[in-house]
Amino acid sequence: MAAKLSILASFAAATFVVRLFMPRIAQRFSEFEVLTAALFVAGSAFALFPFVEQVGGLMTLSFTLGLALGSGQPMVMSLLYSLAPAGRMGEAAGVRMTIVNASTFAMPLLFGAVGSTLGIAPVFWTVGAALGGAGMLARKR
Repeated sequence: MAAKLSILASFAAATFVVRLFMPRIAQRFSEFEVLTAALFVAGSAFALFPFVEQVGGLMTLSFTLGLALGSGQPMVMSLLYSLAPAGRMGEAAGVRMTIVNASTFAMPLLFGAVGSTLGIAPVFWTVGAALGGAGMLARKR
């Protein structure tokens, strides 16, 4: 039980740490650069999870994932603000929240079905590939 909590705590610590450095990161890099890097790092971390069994390795991957996701979320909001048409930021944020909330309902069902049929590794690899593909699209931007 303590090992599971340590793995989750490393993710939470990383999201906290990266948010402390976000002002400096945002000054040095554009939103798309940070988001692209976050997508590639998160995709790589997800792809590596099935290969790691030791708590230390899982904590490292969890921390890495926390850094990526903790830096990506503020950049998404910044991009929404800068790219949304004038006076429509509320709508853009609402669409984002709708997608996020729908995915928190649908993804566990989908990945649970895939995981129970094929095993858990393909779930991690699929998420990693999707994030890597999104990183490729963001890099072209």
